[in-house]
Amino acid sequence: MGGGDPGEAIGISQEKLILCRRLRLRPLPPDRFFRRGTNSWLHDRRGGRAVARTRWERLIRTPQQPREITFVELFFDLAIIFALMQLSRRFLRDFGWENSLQTLLLLAAVWWIWVGAARTTDWLDPNQRFTQGIVIGMMFAGLVAAASVPEAFGEHSVVFAAANVAAHLVRHLSIIAALHGHPVGARSMRAAIWFASTAPLWIVGAFLPTTPQLVLWSVAIILDYAGVGVGWRVPRLEPLPEEHLRVRGDHIAERHRQVFIIAVGEVILTSGIALSRAGLDGVRIGAFVLAFAIAGLIARAFFLPRGLALQEAVDRRPSTVSVRASYLHLIMILGTVLTAMGAEILISQPLGEARAEWSAAILAGPLIFLGGRALYALRVFQRRPWRAPTGMLLLLAISPAMVRLPPLAVAGTVAVVLLGIVFSYGRIGADPPRAETPLAQLLQKRENPRQLSAYELFFDLAMIFALTQVSQRLLADLSLGNVAESMVLLAAVYWVWVATAWSTDWYNPDDPRLQRLIIVVMLAGLLMAAAVPTAFGEHGLLFAGAYAGTHLVRGLVIVPALRGSPLQARSLRVVIWFGISAVLWLVGAFLPASDRLFLWAAAIVVDGVSAWFGWPVPGLRAPQSHLRVIGEHIAERYRQVYIIALGALVLISGRAYSSAGFDDFRTLAFALAFTSAALMLWSYFLPSGRDLGTVVNSTAPKVAVAAGYCHGIMIAGTVVVAASAEVYIRSPIGPVNAAWTLLIVGGVALHMVGRTLFGLVMYGARHPWRGPLAVLVLAAITPGLLMAPPLVVAVPVVFVAFLLTVLYARSPVR
Repeated sequence: MGGGDPGEAIGISQEKLILCRRLRLRPLPPDRFFRRGTNSWLHDRRGGRAVARTRWERLIRTPQQPREITFVELFFDLAIIFALMQLSRRFLRDFGWENSLQTLLLLAAVWWIWVGAARTTDWLDPNQRFTQGIVIGMMFAGLVAAASVPEAFGEHSVVFAAANVAAHLVRHLSIIAALHGHPVGARSMRAAIWFASTAPLWIVGAFLPTTPQLVLWSVAIILDYAGVGVGWRVPRLEPLPEEHLRVRGDHIAERHRQVFIIAVGEVILTSGIALSRAGLDGVRIGAFVLAFAIAGLIARAFFLPRGLALQEAVDRRPSTVSVRASYLHLIMILGTVLTAMGAEILISQPLGEARAEWSAAILAGPLIFLGGRALYALRVFQRRPWRAPTGMLLLLAISPAMVRLPPLAVAGTVAVVLLGIVFSYGRIGADPPRAETPLAQLLQKRENPRQLSAYELFFDLAMIFALTQVSQRLLADLSLGNVAESMVLLAAVYWVWVATAWSTDWYNPDDPRLQRLIIVVMLAGLLMAAAVPTAFGEHGLLFAGAYAGTHLVRGLVIVPALRGSPLQARSLRVVIWFGISAVLWLVGAFLPASDRLFLWAAAIVVDGVSAWFGWPVPGLRAPQSHLRVIGEHIAERYRQVYIIALGALVLISGRAYSSAGFDDFRTLAFALAFTSAALMLWSYFLPSGRDLGTVVNSTAPKVAVAAGYCHGIMIAGTVVVAASAEVYIRSPIGPVNAAWTLLIVGGVALHMVGRTLFGLVMYGARHPWRGPLAVLVLAAITPGLLMAPPLVVAVPVVFVAFLLTVLYARSPVR
């Protein structure tokens, strides 16, 4: 025994012995093992007692955990959309150097909050309540900081500084308290010292005039960025080993991919809002299509050439590579923020006068993105880029001539340069594995159904704009007629998403034909969303044409591609039924509003009921197996769109809070709105242990359709909640309005109904009494709330939602 490994003497594997040494724990002999789990062999050296599973084990993210982004991380990213929109508008407000430097500094601070959250979920298990609490807290701090962006160098400087400092310090102090003595705790200790040293600069700077404030905050942000770059070295403390500074390449690469898609989505969102406000004439629609093309080309350039994987660079090279990637992503995201600013100018003034600052604003975004992309390839992947620098030189060379052109011409020139860069990559990089025939390629199944493609994630961002539009339309007029119209429009927008999600489930999302189809459907969906405010007025034909066109074009592309496959009958049946409903949509577009509502509601019923019965057509038979979807994929898609709906709530609440003011009542109202979103997110995943993917895989195809119906009701509830949140944030103690009270109560009640049906239909809940009881409680208290101001109404309503969520958390799972 003398020359062997000491672990062999007590029967412990080499892997467990190594983990014991890392955690500085003493392994237990076999006769003292607990039998309550596979990780029960650790021994607490401080308490001298055996434990079934230590707190450290529960909190630390293990290498075996999948890299898929968890729901709390997706939820956090919604704050970034709002922050980027705020920063883009701040850039647009003043093109001067001082405002530009201030906004750049604010962007760097917001970005570092995101980096901190991404690293937290890389170190800690994001499925643990402790980690989720940290991320949710950072999200709230980030939203407050984003809301204060317009006046961060004015009356709201203290708010921004306090939110920024709290986001970092509270995170690290919480980790220190929970993981004291663990390497992760030691790392957070050093990081907390760095952030604590810069906190006085942020707080003191908030009370100074603008110029000294800019100087102090610039020093603070430089130190914040430098801390992670030097491994948070602290005098008299032993430097952290290299392995304690590393992050997981697969997880951090996925997080960076996700946030960049979100940043490009912010360009789309800003463009859609600008189009809706400016008007839907032909020139502005053309400008919007051009802005959409520029955003798409930037996204495409980010992922080229094929084979450039951040995961491999992070895993194989020193830990500083991941830090460089975070620095350089900031430059590229700055480019997208400026591109969004240029898109707003382009759409609002497509043929306006030639102005140097407008031309510079349109050119600046793509120029800075290309610069960041070149540095990214050089410093992270050690490649010598020439395409991005060439594009930069071309843009700089033509910029003097651009000052004499209107925004539409400038943007067209930018699009041509970006298109040339994308095409110049050609076949560089290894082609993804392809099937032998085009048909086999279209039907090829993805290796990991839970991992969504970049095109699917990009498509989902259009839903935020659409849901925001419906919520704003609903709030503009609370009459029964407008509520009914808004719900029909919401159903149409949602059904476009459902049909697209099913398409990417049945067919290969990596097939170029399907990718192009997703982009076309996304563009049509954005035009639908832009037409929402006047869909029952002058732009009814645009809305109906876009809706019918998406479904018919999808069928005209897919059906010929399936020639020779028995699955062609399925797609042909689908397109026939969408053709029937298209008649109702298009005819209704030419009728008065009341008749239009009737026909469009009938069309929605046709589309929904035909899906339930499998789109039956005489003479075209399709077995039940052809109507099945992949449970893991469709569950992930439904989860994603639900979180996107909550994103609309977060976005609307943040905009209302930012524009209405920061007094105590409005701050409480904003906190209530955020709590509502968090509770709706939490309740969706309760009780734990349920898996929608397993249910879909093990039941009839109709169950997946039923899941679509239930999610539609819950999303309708979030849209109404978003409208009500704007009410009580803007007028927390404003005038008493019975319609407002019904809106606040009705949104939460509608969501509860959808959530109850979801549990009943999907999981066969035996006694679904919790949701109905909560709805009855809301109905009982509503008469007493009719004469109360909006904030007073919101408090008990949110409290009832909280109690319902607690009941869901404690309910058993069969």
